[in-house]
Amino acid sequence: MTTTISPITTERRPTAVGSSLPRLYLGPVLGLAAGLVALELAVAGRYGYHRDELYFLACARHLAWGYVDQPPFTPAVARLATAMFGSSLVGLRVFPALAGGAAVVFTGLMARELGGGRRAQALAALAAATSTEVLAAMHLLSTTAFDLFFWSAITLLLLRLLRTGEPRWWLAIGAVAGIGLLNKYNVAFLFVGLAVGLLASGRGRTMLGPWPWAGAGLALAIWSPNLVWNAQHDWAAFSMMHSLQQENSTLGASISFIPDQLLIMGPVLILMWVGGLRLLLRHDFARPLGIAYLTLVVLYTLTGAKPYYLAGMYFVLFAAGGLWADQRLAARGRPSGRMRMVAWIVIGGAVVIPLTLPVLPVTALAKGPWEGQINKDLSATVGWPMFVRQIADVAATLPPAQRSHLVIFTGDYGAAGAVDLYGPHYGLPHAISGHNNYWWWGPGDSSDHSTTIAVDLSRSYLKTIFRQITSAVSVRTPGGVWSEERGDPIWICSHQKVSWAEAWPNARHYG
Repeated sequence: MTTTISPITTERRPTAVGSSLPRLYLGPVLGLAAGLVALELAVAGRYGYHRDELYFLACARHLAWGYVDQPPFTPAVARLATAMFGSSLVGLRVFPALAGGAAVVFTGLMARELGGGRRAQALAALAAATSTEVLAAMHLLSTTAFDLFFWSAITLLLLRLLRTGEPRWWLAIGAVAGIGLLNKYNVAFLFVGLAVGLLASGRGRTMLGPWPWAGAGLALAIWSPNLVWNAQHDWAAFSMMHSLQQENSTLGASISFIPDQLLIMGPVLILMWVGGLRLLLRHDFARPLGIAYLTLVVLYTLTGAKPYYLAGMYFVLFAAGGLWADQRLAARGRPSGRMRMVAWIVIGGAVVIPLTLPVLPVTALAKGPWEGQINKDLSATVGWPMFVRQIADVAATLPPAQRSHLVIFTGDYGAAGAVDLYGPHYGLPHAISGHNNYWWWGPGDSSDHSTTIAVDLSRSYLKTIFRQITSAVSVRTPGGVWSEERGDPIWICSHQKVSWAEAWPNARHYG
């Protein structure tokens, strides 16, 4: 690449379409990616499984091409991690940590695609590695962790396509999109934003010709098994999305969506992504991505989406932000300015670590006016063995004849997943639940004349199934840490009014 410098502003002009690339400085980029992976794995074994991870492990024992609340990719990764590492919490979290490291590398590569040299690539990768959502999401096995990975990969490939003008890159984009749709449907919104960006920037021709259609066909072919599964299950995923929209799409969610972006990415990084957005909108070939970001901001705001749905778009903003920051610092001619910026970014990342990773004592999670909110995902990783032990203690009070045919009925998939994982140690049966995909697995061979231990279910609902309902104990958590089950009664239920087959249709609830 021949980088021209303006004699007046000393700012580098953005890389033009078809131009050569700056040198790739893998050392600092790979070092930052490795640092993120090492940090994630260093704390991966603290606290315990997240409620969603317990659910993914349950889904992994029932492998299918789809589930009510997600496509098959993440449960398949859980199955792979279990096969490779056994029942290891750290092993389960290896793949999301690696996905985070890959996203950091992709961010550095995007900075290079935009014309950024060594400092721009390193600044972009540093921003990605220290952003709040990346630190938090890559700690857990979740659809969000891999969604961020797929968004970063797709935006990198699109930048390459726009820079080179080579339409065959649509095949790679289609392949990644198809796998991304097997993980989370949120990827579809990315392509809505990109389509608007290409059209609005005058690059609509990029979507013409056989290669975009070939890429779309490849994506559809990869995604099709999940579509078939949905067709065979009454389009359960769409019912789930409708339920979530009714649950989460409120006026308050719409109003808070834009301000929440500061918390999602980290307040210290605002100059990076705002500067990056400004550079994208003025860039020779990357303008469609800037317009796509603005389109998605409007779309997600109007629909009251969860704030982190947009997180995957910030990698390209960080990439552009690295170039923007390098240009600004070079124009000022102060080497110390670069060190100050690096220091501020590192400090910003360090400050949010206690809010995103399990570095504090467990008891610290229950303190403060935001109990169960700021550290909600961390709180959801605490106390599951203790929870199952309390159920086992209640079961131990029952006569042997009742224990031998016991049913455990939970109101949420986290509690059910915990019983499935830890219960066999206490001789407990697998749980049944009407929550999300547990409902589709049914009540199994649960006897209609068994004693049932129920948790996270209301007494009024249980009365529709049982004649006798007794509160045994209330759920306790370590140090009183917040959880969805904390303080809920553990019920002992008997003398069923209706069979499980009759009760099961009304047991279903999505959310």
